[in-house]
Amino acid sequence: MFKIKGSKEVEKIVKEYCELDANFKINSEAEYYEINISGSLIGYAEVEKKGKECIIKRIFIKAEYRYKCNGTKLIKFIEKNVTKHGCDQILADIKDKKNFFEKIGFEEKNNVLVYNKIRERKKRFHDSGKVIGLSIMGNIILAFGKITVGITGKSRALFSDGINSLSDVATSAGMLIGVYFSNLPEDDEHPYGHEKIESIIANLLGIFMILTAFELGKGSIELLFSYITKKSIESIPHISTIWWGLISAVIKYFMYYYKLKVGNKTGNAALIADAKDSKNDILTSLGAVVGIILAIYINPIFDILLSLPVAILIMKEGIMTIFENANLILDKQDKEFLEEVETYIYDNTVVKNVHDIKMRTSGNKIFINLHIRVPKEITVEESHRLADFLEDSLMIDFENLKEVLIHVDPAIE
Repeated sequence: MFKIKGSKEVEKIVKEYCELDANFKINSEAEYYEINISGSLIGYAEVEKKGKECIIKRIFIKAEYRYKCNGTKLIKFIEKNVTKHGCDQILADIKDKKNFFEKIGFEEKNNVLVYNKIRERKKRFHDSGKVIGLSIMGNIILAFGKITVGITGKSRALFSDGINSLSDVATSAGMLIGVYFSNLPEDDEHPYGHEKIESIIANLLGIFMILTAFELGKGSIELLFSYITKKSIESIPHISTIWWGLISAVIKYFMYYYKLKVGNKTGNAALIADAKDSKNDILTSLGAVVGIILAIYINPIFDILLSLPVAILIMKEGIMTIFENANLILDKQDKEFLEEVETYIYDNTVVKNVHDIKMRTSGNKIFINLHIRVPKEITVEESHRLADFLEDSLMIDFENLKEVLIHVDPAIE
């Protein structure tokens, strides 16, 4: 449970602070960020705000709680709240805890510990967009090349692989649109943000992939039946189609490596998933090469046969995309997650009862609404502060929570 108190509020409970930290001294210019467990103060941070910077003057966590990420959670709580007030950089003027701060992302610059993760978020967005943009250009070149050479070189397998690259262009374009819109701030018409557009675009892309796979598979099956009927195929793939398949596999490998590297660096799950798709494309291109070689040197039917797995792979990806995103759009309730939220509230507050708890999803973000019952003797002001601090605490300890709406009811005897 996290709370924020001004210096005047801390003066009223200074004994509690001194019992926690024997070296505690009140700073009239600071705010105090608290972390409580089961109603007991187990740590605090003394923070001064100066323009777009905030300075952590002191941080203290009770000894038995220091190795349970509580200090890190307290820094996240500070980050979340100072960002609301326009701060984009956090400094730490505490040399004796240098190792702790460096572990959670602070860097020493000009003899001061600096936390730049707020600024780095913007850079991560830029880096992700750059990778997706390069992926789009690369797949356009591959799609155009493989489709053209597949037609002129009379290779059904290479043509199918080209269509697969074309579907990757659509997927990457959808990701780029999703990344852009999902990062737009809330507005009057979209008070819950724009993250859900990622799921909508993903489903449209899933439908596109299924239709593409159907047409691709249908064409290959028609050619296969034509071969069975006529016992011959009019053309054999040209040897140049082999080189295009190999070039595609090499380019796809570099795409996979680059996407995975940036995805891991930025923590972008969508980019990591797209990297895995590029890895599958390497196998698809190599499979096309095998089909072409067998078609040239053994029997032309292999070129058709190897195009069918590509169609099946594209259709599988489309179906999985739709099913994965359907539950997000329909706001399926995650009972296990909601039970964790309830347990957290009971363990850390005076709340007597949690009920009518519901969740909505938007992209990878979760919104929850819930009702709580508090003791009747608590004043309206105390209930309001409890709800505010509970909202902030939940969003710190449950990283995917974007908003918590709490309705306060009196306890029923």
